[in-house]
Amino acid sequence: MTPSLTSLFDRADATSSDHDADADADTDSSSDGDSATDAATDGAIDREQWRTEGDALLDADGDVERPREGTPFGSATAESIIVSYLQGSSDPIFVVDAEGNFTHSNEECRDLFGRVPGELIGDNLFDYDEADNTVMREVLDTGEAIQNLEGEVEVDGETVHVSRTFFPLFDAAGELAGAIEINRDVSERVEAVNRQETLEEYQDYQDEVIEAFKGWTDRLSRGDFTVDPEVPEPDSDLEEVQRAHERFSEMAADLGTAIESIHDALADARDTAEELAEISDELVAAGEETTSATEEIDDASDAVDEMASEQSEQATIAAKNVSNLAGAVEEISENAARIEGRAATASERTQEGVDDAERALERIREAMAASEENVEQVRRIEDRMDAIGEMAELIADVADQTNLLALNANIQAAHADDSGDGFGVVANEIKGLADESKATVSEITDDLEELRDGIDEMTAAIERSNRTVEAGADAVEGVVDHIEEIEDAVRETDREIEAIARAAEEQAEDTATVEDVVRELSERSDEIERRMADVSTSIEQQTATVDRVVDVSEAIDGMAAEMEGTLTGFELESEGASRSRSRSRSR
Repeated sequence: MTPSLTSLFDRADATSSDHDADADADTDSSSDGDSATDAATDGAIDREQWRTEGDALLDADGDVERPREGTPFGSATAESIIVSYLQGSSDPIFVVDAEGNFTHSNEECRDLFGRVPGELIGDNLFDYDEADNTVMREVLDTGEAIQNLEGEVEVDGETVHVSRTFFPLFDAAGELAGAIEINRDVSERVEAVNRQETLEEYQDYQDEVIEAFKGWTDRLSRGDFTVDPEVPEPDSDLEEVQRAHERFSEMAADLGTAIESIHDALADARDTAEELAEISDELVAAGEETTSATEEIDDASDAVDEMASEQSEQATIAAKNVSNLAGAVEEISENAARIEGRAATASERTQEGVDDAERALERIREAMAASEENVEQVRRIEDRMDAIGEMAELIADVADQTNLLALNANIQAAHADDSGDGFGVVANEIKGLADESKATVSEITDDLEELRDGIDEMTAAIERSNRTVEAGADAVEGVVDHIEEIEDAVRETDREIEAIARAAEEQAEDTATVEDVVRELSERSDEIERRMADVSTSIEQQTATVDRVVDVSEAIDGMAAEMEGTLTGFELESEGASRSRSRSRSR
């Protein structure tokens, strides 16, 4: 119950009763009128329900106080007080009687509910459904006030948030006469609260997404490119939060695309580094094989040189023998009478000449076989040099591809803004290594071309030497044939003494030819020796070139290892995928 409003009605009813008593009694005495007024006032309230506090009366609840005597409102009535209250308030207010019929309403109330003057009066509140009218029913049933009850009112299809306060009205006898409902429009405050709640939910979701982005960037800064950015779903259904989720999802998708591009570039670079390491290993192995083959050629060359020296010595011996033979023939021509006695000696010496010539021929054939083997060794070297050239071209192609990958990585790093600076530095280092590899390959190619030219010259020289040796062998075979003819002539001396002079002349001519052949053979042996010296020098140059190839290959291997070490810092695959890839590589 609200004593303040009840007191207003009490005072108003007391004043009204006082005026009625004055009208009926038509008293002329002012003192009698005053007594009647006091009596009426005293009868208007139940003093047993009030207690005296100084000059005031206080209700039983200790809430409302009033003067002990009289009334301060003079001739005011309950009607005038209610009307004054509705006129002075800016809040929508209406009054109903004990049955819920409208008795009063102000303009603010009619505006709130979309009504015109005269439309509400006489209607029953409980016939309307704009608001929850069960609260008013509770107030009328219990006689207790309800304050600041927030609710919603439907007006022309729109929802208005209101704070509703209900005061019951009592007559002088304490009976419920009606109730007042005060509606305050709190839509702005409710909207502000809703906006605050929306802002808090949005801020909470934004903080959650930012933490997710921080986690992704932290993993990326540590080189972990297995990140799969996916924005968490919001718990709120608010439109603002859902729009934020869409924007964050687009950002995460862009980040995922950038990560995937960098991941693919790093994976390609790592595979290229591994291929480069394998190629450099093969190049080192090929260089070692070439070095070994070159050493074998050098040994064979030394053997040919030694054989050429022996052939020169044998040619000198043969020249001496031919000279001796020429003297013998000349002696036979001068003294045919003694030819028979010395025939045996000539036959023995002739046989020695045959043996010496055959041995020289055998050594010449051995020298030719060694030269042929040298040619085969040189051709195998040419084949290996071609393989090395192909490897160099492959390395150049790999370096070009690495340059393209490094350029692509720089582009992706530029797109990634500040987070891609570290990867841009790595990409520049990879490009520098690729350029250095390409320059080194160019140097290897030039060296291979020089070595190939030298090998071609050496091959031609050996082939010319082989032809010369073959000619010498043919000449020695001719010497052997002539010596055998001499032997036959000596054996026939006894039988054909008459042909001695003619045979001696022929032998003299043959001896001169043999001497020329032996002299030519000696000269060609010297030429072979000089050529083999050139071959030895060329082989030394080839060995030095191969050593340089091996050094360059080892340098490439080092660069590939360094590149692999740099790329190892980037995590590109999950643990399971890494094990699978390792098994694949081992196979």
